[in-house]
Amino acid sequence: MGTQQRVSEACNIQFYQTLKSKARIKVHQGGTRSGKTYAICQYLVYKLTTEKDPLVISIVRKTLPALKGSVQRDLIGIMQRLGVYYLGVHNKAENTFKYNGHTIEFLSVDEPQKIRGRKRDICFINEANELHYEDYRQLNMRTTQEIIIDFNPSDPVHWLYSELIDSERDDVETWVTTYSDNKFLSPELVREIELLKTKDPDYWRVFGEGQRAVFSNRQIFNNWEYIPYDDFPDLDYHLGLDFGFSNDPTAILKVAKKNDKLYVHEILYKTGLTNRDIAEYLKAQGLNQTLMFCDSAEPKSIEELRQMDCLAKPAIKGAGSITAGISLIKEFDVIVSQESKNLIQEQRTYFWKQLKDGTIINTPIDKNNHLADALRYATYSMYKNRNDFFVI
Repeated sequence: MGTQQRVSEACNIQFYQTLKSKARIKVHQGGTRSGKTYAICQYLVYKLTTEKDPLVISIVRKTLPALKGSVQRDLIGIMQRLGVYYLGVHNKAENTFKYNGHTIEFLSVDEPQKIRGRKRDICFINEANELHYEDYRQLNMRTTQEIIIDFNPSDPVHWLYSELIDSERDDVETWVTTYSDNKFLSPELVREIELLKTKDPDYWRVFGEGQRAVFSNRQIFNNWEYIPYDDFPDLDYHLGLDFGFSNDPTAILKVAKKNDKLYVHEILYKTGLTNRDIAEYLKAQGLNQTLMFCDSAEPKSIEELRQMDCLAKPAIKGAGSITAGISLIKEFDVIVSQESKNLIQEQRTYFWKQLKDGTIINTPIDKNNHLADALRYATYSMYKNRNDFFVI
C-alpha cells in the first residue's frame, strides 16, 4: 500500500488514464514534454509492485541506445526513488530487470529475433511512430494482456492512425495530452514551449498542441512513405548530387523508379568535402560508375569528378526547371528509406514562399533543400520525358 500511495501522489493524468482503461491497446498521443512517457513508466512500476502473478513486461523502441537514454533511465530513476530498484536484479548485459518474480526486458526492433520469438504480458512501445507496422504486428501477436503506446504525432499518414486510432476498434483507447497536462514543468520551460506558437505554427500544432500533423499548404512535398532500406526492391539506381563545402553539405542520394513509385535513399550528407573526397567516397561504395546527375552550375567540379573516374553528368536545368522538377517528383508515390534522416527533415521543412499578405507563390524558399535539390536533379534529368514515365 505504501508503494502504491507514493507512486500515485506524484503522477500526471496519463498514469490514471492507463490505470483505469479496460482497453487492451492504450494509445497516448502527445506533444513535447506532456509527461506521457514518464507517467507510463510510473504505471509499469505500479504493476511491478502490486501484481501478485509474475509478469513479463517488454519495453520497446526502435534502437536500444535511444531506449536506454530515455525510458530505461526514467524507469530506473522511479524505482530508485521508491526503493524498488535495490531489491531487484538489473542484468545490464541482457537488458533485463527482475523483481519479486516479475521481469522487465528492454528490446529494440533492430533485433528482430527478440521481438518475434518472445511472449510477454505487457508491452510498452515508446515513440511508436518510429516503428514499421510489421514490427508492431509481431509485438501485438505475442502480447497477452495489454499494449501501451506513446508517440508524437509528427507524421500525418501512419499505421498508428489507419490500424488503431481511426479504426473504431472497441479494444483501443486513445488520449491526447500536451505540456499543459504536465504539472511538473517549470514556468520557464512552459514559456519556452509556447514560443513555438509564433515561430512555427505547424510545429506548434504537433509538439505544442499534440495534434496530428497536417500538411501545410506551404509544404512542397507531402505524403511520402518511409520504409526500411532493406525493403527496397532490386532496381537500377542512379544518383543525384548537390555540391556543398563549408556551410552547406554535399548531398548525394540514390533514386530509382518502378511503375509510379520513386524509391529514394540518402547516402551522403556532409560538409567540408572536396571533389577528391567525393570521388573517393563513391569509389569506396562501389558507386563511381553509377550515373550521377550533378548541379550544372558547377561544371569545373563535374569535370574533376569525371577525371577521377566518376560517371558525373550535369543535371538538366534552365528556365522553369525547378518548379518542373518539383512537379515531376510530385507525380510519383515517393518511397523514402527510414534511414534517410536528413532528407526526411528537409521534406518537412521545405516550403513555398509566402508574401506578406499571406499569398503563397510557386517559388520554393532556397533553404532546407540540399537533398531535395539532389532529388530534383536525379529525377528531372532522368525521367522528364513523359513517354517513359511508367516504364519499369
